[in-house]
This record gives sequence, structure tokens and C-alpha cells, in this order.
Amino acid sequence: MNRTRFNCLLVILALAIIDFGPVSLICLIGMYIVMRRPRWFYETVHKLYLDNSAGPAVWPPQQRQSDLATSSTRIRCFLSLVLLMVLDIAPVPVAGSIGLYVIIMRPHWFKALVANIYGEAGE
Repeated sequence: MNRTRFNCLLVILALAIIDFGPVSLICLIGMYIVMRRPRWFYETVHKLYLDNSAGPAVWPPQQRQSDLATSSTRIRCFLSLVLLMVLDIAPVPVAGSIGLYVIIMRPHWFKALVANIYGEAGE
């Protein structure tokens, strides 16, 4: 387990613990990432997948997707996060559980989703 993975695990665990309430902090942070696309998140995902078989990511993306494809992905992610925020009102932290799964298992679909949000083609 690399340092980035360990740090992400600690942050998601802390957010999942304090996430009980009417508003999901994890979903709000996710919405911010989808809307603003901060460089630090892309670089964190890159470091998270460094020793994974999903392959390396490069910043800035070498090939760009069309703005329409990137916008479509961002809208779908935003709406999914709104749905997760509604589901997080229940006593089970759904968004936190998904975050833990992504950090522990590092599925290829998450890396591809981040690449699509940031407009990277070919993932």
C-alpha cells in the first residue's frame, strides 16, 4: 500500500465517520471535484493507481475528448452524486462505502471515469 493510498483511506474513513447527518460531505466534495476539476484530485488518482495494472495516467492529458463528451460525463457524475446524497440520509454511509471500495480495490472503471471527467481520451 503506497502512501497516497493510505492517506486517502484515512481521509475517507474520517469523512465516513463524521458523515452522519442531513448533508453528505463526501458527496459535496465529489460535486466540487466534478464541477471544478482541481488538478490535485487528478494527481492524487494518478498516485493512487501507480502500482496498479490500470496503467499510468499523465497530467495534463495528452489526448483530449470533445467538450460535449466531457460535459456529458460530468453531468451524469453530478446527478449520481445528488442521488448518493439522498441515499446517504439513511443511517448507512453509501458514498463513504463506495469511496473505501475505490481506494482498496482501485477498479479500472474509476480511473477511466476520472479520465473522462478531466477530458482525457483513450482510457
